[in-house]
Amino acid sequence: MSTAINSVEMSLSADEIRERVRAAGVVGAGGAGFPAHVKLQAQVEIFLVNAAECEPMLKVDQQLMWQQAARLVRGVQYAMTATGAREGVIALKEKYRWAIDALTPLLPAGIRLHILPDVYPAGDEVLTIWMATGRRVAPAALPASVGVVVNNVQTVLNIARAVEQQFPVTRRTLTVNGAVARPLTVTVPIGMSLREVLALAGGATV
Repeated sequence: MSTAINSVEMSLSADEIRERVRAAGVVGAGGAGFPAHVKLQAQVEIFLVNAAECEPMLKVDQQLMWQQAARLVRGVQYAMTATGAREGVIALKEKYRWAIDALTPLLPAGIRLHILPDVYPAGDEVLTIWMATGRRVAPAALPASVGVVVNNVQTVLNIARAVEQQFPVTRRTLTVNGAVARPLTVTVPIGMSLREVLALAGGATV
């Protein structure tokens, strides 16, 4: 799949990108739910995708990077335009070979992969910033204080959908693993109950 951005999206200003992200209701998909358009207001030097997926039983980010590599790269490009970043970095673990192989041939100038060691707790935001950029975030400071904005994989994919399709965030992809009959990665509507999600995995086994 091509990573090429069509002429309409290529001509969008930083303000227009942020407005499309705001209108689509994109928030941080890592758990905090911080509005993505607000984070994209920061003017920084580096836009970093934290794709380490720290918890060892999670599979969702590595699978999305493999399946939607081109969209992820385009999302990074939009975020770089919005933040004025001169460099984009996707930080992921060495063991995510399928994702690395999918992303590598698609990377344009200005975007690179940073391969993290396969250790726990690689994925902590401050640690990942230091490992991927060499910049140290002071205690209680924000990444923007060292010229970095960080988002996770699903947030960046949602940014791309918002910019290209004005597509609102109505679904979430997640891993269901552990004490279930059929571990899986699945995309579900926002608001689906935990009971319904567990049923998709064949139910709990404890």
